[in-house]
Amino acid sequence: MQTRGFLRPYMSNSVPFYIFHRKILVRNISKEGFAWIYCSHGPLYVFTDGFTSTLCTRIGESKISCPYGEPIRHIMCANQSTRVRAQRRCTEQGFISCPRCQLVKYCSERCQKQHWPRHSSICAHPYLEGNWQPEWVLQERPPSFACSSATFSPSSFIFPAFDALNLTQNEGIESTDKNYKLCFAACADIRNLIETVNNLPSNYQGRFDVLINNSDPIIINRDLVILYALLNPEPSIDEAAELAVHLMYSAALSAPSAAYLQRCLDDVYGSQYDGHTGDFSFRTCLSTRGEGKICSLQTVAGVRSPLEMFMSTYNLAVALKNRWKVLAAPENVDTWDRFLSRLRPNHRMAFKRFRETGVLAPFAVDTSRFTHPNRLMFSSQGTWLGKGKIAMIESADIFGCLFFYLKDQFRRFAYQVKNLNVNFVLTQFDPQILARGISTGVIPIFEGACFDRVDTKDMMDDVGIEACLADWGPLLNRENRFASLLMHSRAWHSERPYALARCNPRAALMLFMHKCFKIPTLNSKLKDVFAQGLRSPALLRLIESLDAFYDHDDIFQEFLDAGNTGPIAAAFDLGLRPHHKVHPKRFGVPLDACAHQMPDVSKSQFYDLASLCEVDFSARFLEFACSRRTRATEDCSPVFRVFFAFNKL
Repeated sequence: MQTRGFLRPYMSNSVPFYIFHRKILVRNISKEGFAWIYCSHGPLYVFTDGFTSTLCTRIGESKISCPYGEPIRHIMCANQSTRVRAQRRCTEQGFISCPRCQLVKYCSERCQKQHWPRHSSICAHPYLEGNWQPEWVLQERPPSFACSSATFSPSSFIFPAFDALNLTQNEGIESTDKNYKLCFAACADIRNLIETVNNLPSNYQGRFDVLINNSDPIIINRDLVILYALLNPEPSIDEAAELAVHLMYSAALSAPSAAYLQRCLDDVYGSQYDGHTGDFSFRTCLSTRGEGKICSLQTVAGVRSPLEMFMSTYNLAVALKNRWKVLAAPENVDTWDRFLSRLRPNHRMAFKRFRETGVLAPFAVDTSRFTHPNRLMFSSQGTWLGKGKIAMIESADIFGCLFFYLKDQFRRFAYQVKNLNVNFVLTQFDPQILARGISTGVIPIFEGACFDRVDTKDMMDDVGIEACLADWGPLLNRENRFASLLMHSRAWHSERPYALARCNPRAALMLFMHKCFKIPTLNSKLKDVFAQGLRSPALLRLIESLDAFYDHDDIFQEFLDAGNTGPIAAAFDLGLRPHHKVHPKRFGVPLDACAHQMPDVSKSQFYDLASLCEVDFSARFLEFACSRRTRATEDCSPVFRVFFAFNKL
């Protein structure tokens, strides 16, 4: 073996090899050994005989997955012993569903019969019974639900993702050469970003710049790593999309995926691994699959905590044990059972499996190859930081469908970034400080009044509407008449307990009973439900869903008037939109809904939103746009602009 420079010896599967800046010089290496090297150390430049060079090309098509097989592209047969070598799972595609649970599929009746001894325990589980009851009902005791602020949520992303630009309802998809700038001032994850980029026209020729900010360094650095892992041109898009699904949702990773993640961390943070703090700020600029870049500006102190997480050394057993401590804590038992009581029987089993394995994948996928903790989901000591959140989907194998749906969304996102000019800037600052910094030109790409959309998320619940308008209103692009400032609130009713039906469940129960007992056909059906009182899961579901069909408009307007929202917005040349153009005023209503318009959803849509996604139907959304006076000033001559400015003074 000929080498140049400083080389470090390694051993892998009893095959010696040497690494020199990701260049490996080897002789007489086995296929398995080569695959291990490729997955652990990335792209190889191999100078050997023809066999190894051919092997490099062949294995190079599957960087992340090998030597564990290709990415998952379809539902596989659930039988684990259909080959002569019985240790291997059947690799055929599944077509025949289990008639009882509907959670697994088989390629043939032969496979189904062979797998039945292992699968029968799943089909016999009590969760699949239609009359399953929570523990508090069986024990005849009142339920005790965990506080909403606890770090536990069995299911949902409180809000489904939405397109923050929504060009169809605003500038129009015909404006393919227009540049747009978007700001997520308090971005908790990249779901809205992905939804927005995926809805850009495929022939879009302009430049799209996105500012992603969160004051929590762990959240923003997790987003940074996931974005780079997905948009790094090293792996194929199909593999990167599958890895991104696991980075966002799974508690465990396969060995090749964990190795690729470490290479991404090395690319993103570089010398920060060595504790280099020679500068007061952390800056990085990374290439993507396309013309755009991924940039980040943070404080060195802010990056330190995420780096400790990413470089931790605890094993998977420790991580899963700590995760289970949160999920199975005594105070969460009734909360978990209440969530299960809303679901269909096969969905209960799907959530049970995800809860136990921590891996988002089709039900029949063998998760034993996920042997490394996802260090984006755990603290440096191995404490679980997730909440088990999921999005709505319609199927028996809910996580299988969700896996393929999310993978398809990530894949489309990667192709959009590859073909369009999309740039990302991730920052970790207090939103109010960031707004002032943008006003003074701290981030050259976003200078002054430049944003076509600003999404402040639920910041109004923390700092108030006036502060949000004062900080971000002046940064809207006044040359774009569709520029808007987006807000939403889940706490607007905190000082108005009479605003919601669920805030007074006993009064709501009495009212509901009084009305229902007047209907003879419902009397007998609901008698047993009401006899259990608030211990009844069905009754709890009814009370929790009352706000989906309750008109909050007058009370919400009272909330806005009490805060002088109209005059305050006018002071910043903004106005509250009577008809929304980006996100509906509340869940279940059309985008252009009028005042007092109630949600109109089908039974399946309501199940998706209320049971699976657990959306808060009392949440209200606001959109502020530039006032007509401001737009008139922009359209008139310089003389009239001075006149308008003088009148304003």
